[in-house]
Amino acid sequence: MEEALFALLSGAVSFPIAWGTLGSGTTLPRASLYRTSGVRDMHLQGLGLMESRVQIDCYGETFAEAIAASRDIRSVLEGHIGEPILGAFLDSVRDQFDDDAQLLHRVSLTFSITHRD
Repeated sequence: MEEALFALLSGAVSFPIAWGTLGSGTTLPRASLYRTSGVRDMHLQGLGLMESRVQIDCYGETFAEAIAASRDIRSVLEGHIGEPILGAFLDSVRDQFDDDAQLLHRVSLTFSITHRD
C-alpha cells in the first residue's frame, strides 16, 4: 500500500511528497505521509484486508498554500479505488501553525485506507 499510495500522489501533484519526513530541499508546498495505525481483518480462511489510517501533512509558507496542497491531495485520494487500495476515505482535517526555524502553515488530513497487503 505504501508504494502504491506514494506513486499515486507523487505522480498527481506538483509538489514533493515523502514518507515520515519533510523530505529534502526547501521548496514549499510539500507533504509528508505517516501511517498512524493499521488493523488486519482476520477470518478463518486466511488473512483479510488491512484498514490503515494515514496522516498526510501538507505544509506551505502561507495558509493558502497549505490548504491548496491539501485540496490537491484530497482531489486525488478521496474515494480512490485501485489495487492494492480498495478504498480511501477522508476521516478528518486539522489546521496548525508550526513555529520552528520559520513559520510553516500545516493542514493535516487523516484517511482511512482499506487495502490488500
